[in-house]
Amino acid sequence: AANGAVNGAVNGAANGAATPPHPQTTEPPATTGLSLPPQNNSPPQIVQAAAPNPPVSVAVSTPPQSPNQQVIEVKNESSNNPFAIVGVLFLGLPLWLLLASQVFFTPPAVDTSAQVTASTQIVLPASVAKSAASPSGVVVLSQPITKAEVRGLFDLWNDALKTGDPATVAKRYGKDGVLLPTLSDVPRTDFEGIKDYFVGFLSKKPVGKILEGEIYVGNNWAQDAGIYEFTFENGSKVKARYSFVYAYEDGQWMISHHHSSLMPQEVVRPTKITETEVRALFDLWNDALHTGEPYTVAARYSKDAVLLPTLSDKARYTTDEIADYFVGFLKKKPDGKILEGNIKIGPNWAQDAGIYEFTFENGSKTRGRYSFVYTYENGKWMISNHHSSIMPEPAVAAFRKAAELEKTVAAKEVPVVSENVEVKQVPVATENVEVERVPVATENVKVEQAPVMTEKIEIKAEEVTGVEA
Repeated sequence: AANGAVNGAVNGAANGAATPPHPQTTEPPATTGLSLPPQNNSPPQIVQAAAPNPPVSVAVSTPPQSPNQQVIEVKNESSNNPFAIVGVLFLGLPLWLLLASQVFFTPPAVDTSAQVTASTQIVLPASVAKSAASPSGVVVLSQPITKAEVRGLFDLWNDALKTGDPATVAKRYGKDGVLLPTLSDVPRTDFEGIKDYFVGFLSKKPVGKILEGEIYVGNNWAQDAGIYEFTFENGSKVKARYSFVYAYEDGQWMISHHHSSLMPQEVVRPTKITETEVRALFDLWNDALHTGEPYTVAARYSKDAVLLPTLSDKARYTTDEIADYFVGFLKKKPDGKILEGNIKIGPNWAQDAGIYEFTFENGSKTRGRYSFVYTYENGKWMISNHHSSIMPEPAVAAFRKAAELEKTVAAKEVPVVSENVEVKQVPVATENVEVERVPVATENVKVEQAPVMTEKIEIKAEEVTGVEA
């Protein structure tokens, strides 16, 4: 009603429509309602405001309680406007939803004393706590570790290999660690089993190096998987695939799982070869002898071959050393021939052992014992081991004969007659004596012919005449 009265007064003043003046009164305003100055006791008047504002009806009446006061009733015809209803709903609905959410959907209060901190332990359910995968029902929250630190765990394992102690290597594995080794079909699931595998592996003095790998870090565990390479004391190298799973146990990172396997594409399938083809490998070596070139012969040997030659005490391990031996041997222009032998064939290797004979340019011949071990390398069959030796029985017989001859010569004393020896004539009890040539019995002494006396000598009985020869 107050707003209607104010709007009517404003609209009337703005449009120049004058309302009848109300007589002034000195009576104080009522304590309740809106009081206006007293007016004439005339019927209520309706004042309409001019356009452009919407018409507003104003009814002025005198309250029955007091004959000296009049109350104005204001009726706003715009209260039935649909746009006003939509506006009220548009503004009121969100406010109602907000208040309702606070009253009916307020979450319960959280006890801050039970908040989890970094040092709080979590107790797993009984169904999980006693599983084989987790021997303890208590799990400590994540122990931070970087990828570089994970890769450093391999270095610790590699340093253990360098000690040469299998027990030291086995200590790098967790108490429930599992090892699936490269060259053994037996899974190793305890300390003794893991240590046993490394007894043989460490005899080769391996040094490992990761060529490539991918690292993933989890909650108190980490994984490093890829390809590593080992270099052994003899210079050989081998690649393999690896998977390390590390777990944080008792304050340190341990190997929980280690799986190592051969490179599948580098594992060469056995190449078939017959006994005839194995024997023909000797012919290739013999043809190389015919060239007279030491390095052509040495090229028939593999890069890691060993030659134990017939007439040299020195073992030959390199291409240069093998070629050096054949420098002298090829000067005799040898031609070899196998007299007898035995052949054995394995996966990518073959053995031919027996007796061969060489004929030289001067026509002489010699026999020897031989052992050839061939291996299949880079698509070719090569000599991996060649052992040659003299025939032992004739050699032993010759050694014995030479030893006996030396003993005989040392023990036997041979008398020697010198050329310039004065020989006295033996007294002869005959008259006519003809002195003939004197025989000389000597050994290994050059004796010239002694002068021969052919004259007749008369010897008297009473005297003896000496003759100098």
